[in-house]
Amino acid sequence: MNAPSFLQSGIFFGAAPHLPEPTRPSSPQPEIVPAPPDPEPPQKQRNWGAWLFVLGIVGGAAYWALANQTKVGGPAGPVNVANTVTVDSGRLEKKLRVGGAITATNFAAITSPRMRGPRDAGRSALTLMHLAEPGSIVNAGDIVASFELKWLEDHIDDVESGVVQNKATVAKREADIMLEKETSRQAAITAKAEYEKARLDLRTAPVRSEIEAEVLKNLAQENEAAWKQLEEERKLKQQSHQAELRAAQIGVEEQNLHLARHQRDFERMEIVTPVSGLVVTEPMYKGSGQFQQAAEGDQIYPGALFMRVVNLDDMVLEAALNQVDVHQVRIGQLAKVRLDAYPDIELEGRVVSIGAIASQSGGGRFGRGGSGLYVKSVPVEIAIETDDDRLIPDLSASADILLDDPVEGLLAPREAVRSDANGSFVMVRSGQSFVRREVTVRDRNTTHVLIEDGVSKGDELLIGDPPEA
Repeated sequence: MNAPSFLQSGIFFGAAPHLPEPTRPSSPQPEIVPAPPDPEPPQKQRNWGAWLFVLGIVGGAAYWALANQTKVGGPAGPVNVANTVTVDSGRLEKKLRVGGAITATNFAAITSPRMRGPRDAGRSALTLMHLAEPGSIVNAGDIVASFELKWLEDHIDDVESGVVQNKATVAKREADIMLEKETSRQAAITAKAEYEKARLDLRTAPVRSEIEAEVLKNLAQENEAAWKQLEEERKLKQQSHQAELRAAQIGVEEQNLHLARHQRDFERMEIVTPVSGLVVTEPMYKGSGQFQQAAEGDQIYPGALFMRVVNLDDMVLEAALNQVDVHQVRIGQLAKVRLDAYPDIELEGRVVSIGAIASQSGGGRFGRGGSGLYVKSVPVEIAIETDDDRLIPDLSASADILLDDPVEGLLAPREAVRSDANGSFVMVRSGQSFVRREVTVRDRNTTHVLIEDGVSKGDELLIGDPPEA
């Protein structure tokens, strides 16, 4: 029996008792070590990483199998998978797609009236008092906008009063000139009469003394000089009066023109549309980098564009044609127009205009990349011949231009027709396999080919690589 551990360690508490020395057994006994307690079973934890790894492997295998069209397992074992297409009759059409925006060829740009009156440049903006409802239909001659300009009304009244006063002043001056003219004429007549009398008296000089004769002679000469002076002054005054009267009349005419221009400006405060169509309000700069559509009560500067009246009878698609494809397009070719906002409708169109000069499409002369590094395009217009209420300006749209007349025949996708040194051929299904068959291609477009001979309607053609055996 082993001694207590506290004795072996030499630790005593109080007085140590006298104990006999323990006897050791002759053979050593193994020390008994108590077994550790059983550990508690750990709680179940979900290993999400392992699950995601397994799912990734499964998905990758499925994708690889579909992409390579290899054997796919099923209940009855692996089977062969192949992409095929059936030959069918149809129409081969060669088309060219272009994109752009819908615009109107017949429209009226409505601008605020420009002030033509004298010294009206720099006047404050006009107040928009009435505006036609955006999106409404108006007829030619209808009032679509009106402006209020109180200062112009008052100014017109002032100018009219000034014109009346100046006309009265001119009339009074004409009367004064006539009076002065008549007074000068009477003075000249009197002077002439005095001269004639002096000449008659001069005839009596032979019977008079030399002194009296000399006096009569001097008097006649004096009267003659006075008469001629009055005649000359009368002519000069007549010219002066004519010039003065003409200047006054010109002043009146100038004021009449002034008044007429103000009255014409005032008449333009009510704007009528010259064409019938849809009212479209234009965005205007409101300051602080903001653009908003014009509304009643806004201040609009003279000459600013704030509205368009668009005739919806003549609508075109303005598009850009790549310079590489321009040689394929001709005026008169048919087109199918589709609106991005209404993809379910298809409108008939016709090419009516092709630009003579290519213009830049993107970039710019001073843009990044330097001059000449931008794509060139040619403008083209396609007239829309189908009437539709949903067709309005500024809608983005595309058009498929029919380059040639459609051709009837057997059609197959381009991917189904292969070629090698011997010519064109297809792989036709024959039972569980595919056989090669030579074909003659009559024509093709970007997606299909027109096969003249070598296949029949209903033949199943292989697309892509054949399945593994």
